[in-house]
Order: sequence, then structure tokens, then C-alpha cells
Amino acid sequence: MVSEDKLVVFLNLQQIVLDIEEGTKLLELFLPQALDKLISVGYPYIFLSAVFIDSEGKINQTFFTDKTNSSIKEAMKEENLFQRGSEWEMKVMYGEAAVVSNIDYFINSSYLQISQIHSMLILPVQQRRKLTGVLVLGRGKNAEQIDSEEIEFGMMITRLIDLAFRLEDTERSLTKITKQVYEMNAKLHQLDKLKDDFVSIASHELRTPMTAIRSYVWMALHKPDIPLSQKLERYLYRTLVSTERLINLVNDMLNVSRIESGSIEIDPKSFDMVTLVGDTMEEMHAKADEKEVKLLVLESQIPKVFADENKVHEILLNLIGNAVKFTLPGGTVSVSFFSDGKVVETSVKDSGVGIIKDDLNKLFSKFSRLDNSYVSISTSGGTGLGLYISRSLVKLMHGTIRANSEGTGKGSTFTFSLPVATKEVIENANIYKVMPRSLVKELEPVAI
Repeated sequence: MVSEDKLVVFLNLQQIVLDIEEGTKLLELFLPQALDKLISVGYPYIFLSAVFIDSEGKINQTFFTDKTNSSIKEAMKEENLFQRGSEWEMKVMYGEAAVVSNIDYFINSSYLQISQIHSMLILPVQQRRKLTGVLVLGRGKNAEQIDSEEIEFGMMITRLIDLAFRLEDTERSLTKITKQVYEMNAKLHQLDKLKDDFVSIASHELRTPMTAIRSYVWMALHKPDIPLSQKLERYLYRTLVSTERLINLVNDMLNVSRIESGSIEIDPKSFDMVTLVGDTMEEMHAKADEKEVKLLVLESQIPKVFADENKVHEILLNLIGNAVKFTLPGGTVSVSFFSDGKVVETSVKDSGVGIIKDDLNKLFSKFSRLDNSYVSISTSGGTGLGLYISRSLVKLMHGTIRANSEGTGKGSTFTFSLPVATKEVIENANIYKVMPRSLVKELEPVAI
């Protein structure tokens, strides 16, 4: 039975294991303190060593501590620790303590403390009754003077050493995994940048010839030198529509690339939202008339907003374009306004196909499409990027965007807010301005 003072020491050592923060050096920091505590309760130990083995019985980690800061190579003949078949090893393999008197078999003759060592206590370090290592204690007394309490207390210490070893091993594994994750993350960032660069370059290169194709097809349709047959006119019209879709796709991909790479610029100014909406509706009239959809602007007295007018125009084209696209002939698309003096809310409402509640959260994700059938995709077109781009632009301009619908067949409403061009906002215009990252780096002061 271990005495009360030694139980107190054990609890102190246990707390030391739990308190050491530098997990990858836990045993290195713990073992010297363990030796000090053992000496403080009267055990005549000259050194303490923990040796860990792998599944094949080979030594894979060693720790050593004494009062002279010697290393295990200076003190112990490490290769003799596990000579299969030795008496002490057989005892340790079965979970028992072994006392060795013939220290010359284990200790290097050059070890400065060798004259003080008269025996060694070897204790098994186990994990689920499987031997994972040994605790070796160099004693300043003969083997005959060891008692059962010393062995029992030593076995208790091996449990702490096993705990420390497992904690250290876990910490090392986590550190290794964390490093690997960081490395993988860096590679992913690099690949993402390469992807953005490719999309940006490809989009630029594609847009020029596609714009030329659209112009030539439009000229062939509207200003032909010869009369066109009905069939040829139909083919040219389909070519024009497909070309416009491809240009829209290229533009969307280019916008996404700019947003995600931080190369987009937001240059906010004070402007009238009602006027901008009226101009945008005029642009959409041809498409709305083609679908027999009525466009309405519910004008009201609202303050000017502080945002990038070109980017807001792009948002309006996306929202109104979607509303027209998903509204059946005879339906209506209306735009209304509301302001609380701090923000202006612009709502685009349609009487179209509506959105089920479960799909509302998916709307603003990249490449989100709520229509999966071939018919709906072929008739609606689109890339699934418009709402993602709109949300990103609104966020860059310090606004919010949301969608609402009562369900299928009940239409939908998209509302986005932008800050009012108050005196305070205009005085702090730099807060609302966004510069491309490349330009920011060029303007950063150089340390001298």
C-alpha cells in the first residue's frame, strides 16, 4: 500500500502532466520533475529513463534525465535494453517489475555517475496490457533494499508516463496534420488563383470574337443585302440568341473571377435610385414586350443612395431580367422603394412561377439553379451566377439582399438595400470605396 505522502506526490505529478502546455515536449519537460519528486520522497534514484518500443519490439523513442544533464547515449548501453529472452525482459513482458543488479551490462563505464548506481528498477509501461516501453530507474542502493511500496509507486508513475506519451503523440499527430492542412490549403489557394487567372484570360479572349459574331449576325438579320428566306432568318435568330447567352456566360464568369480574386473596384457616388431603375426598365422593355410581360415602376420620394451606380445597374439588370424570365405572358414585374432614412430598399416583384420555401436559401449560391429539367433550362437559359454576383456586389457596397416567395405559382420578391447618401456617409466615403488588391499593394508604403 502506498503511503499518503506518496499519493500526494502522485497527484502533483498528474497535475504537472495536465498543466504542461507545450504538448510536443511533454515528456522532455515532465521527466526531470518526476525525478525530483521521487528523490524528494526518499527514493535513491540517480537517473530516470523512459524507453518506448514499436510493435516489433524495436526502440523508437528514448528519454533520459539526471542531475548532470547527461544523454542516454552517455549513460546507457541502449542496444542491450531489449535482448530477447533475458530474465528481466520476460518479467517486464508479463507486466511485472524487474530489479537488475548487474548494472555493467546496461551502464556505460564512462558515465560519470556510474559509481553511485548499485541497481536498476525496470518497470513496464503498458497500454491496454500491451507493452509499449519501460521506465528505467538507476538506484543508489542495492537490489535487496527495494520494497513492495517502491515497486507499486513506480508502477503508478509508469501510468503517468504512458499518459504523457499518448498526449505528446496526439499533439505531434495534430501538429503534423495541421501542417499538412496548411500546406494543402496553400496549394488550393494557388490552384484557385490559377483557375481565376485562366477564367479571366479565357473570358477576355472569348468575349471579343463573340461580340464580333453577335454584331455580324445582327447585321445579317436587320440589314441584309439580299432577301432572307424564312428558314435562314430563323437560323440567324437562333444564332444571335445563342451568341448573346454565351456572351452573358462569359461576362458572368469574368465578374465572378474579379469578385473572388479581389480585382473588382467599387467607386461609390451619390445618385437617384428611382431614375436608375427607370432607365434600366427602358432597357428591359424589348425583352418584356417579347414575353408580353408588363413592367411597372412604383415611384416614391426617397433619398439618394451612396453606391457604385454601374454595379447597381448590373444588379438591377440581373433581378429584373430574372423576374421577366420567370414570369408567364400576361404577368407583371414591378419595382418599388422604401427608406427609413439610413438605407434605401429596392424591391423587384414579379407574378411569376414563385419559389418553394426550401429553395430560398439556395438562391444566392454560386451556380445555383432551382430548375433541373431540360425544358426549363433550355427556356430560361442563365448560368446560375447572376444572384451570386448580385449578392457579392451588394455586400461590397455595404448593403443586404434577400428573397421572398409565398410558394409555387405565387411570384417572388427580391429586395436589396443600400446606404443613404447622408452627410456622414459622404464624409467617410473611403469606408465605402473598394480598390483592387493589386492596386492596394502598389499604394502600400514601403518600409525603409
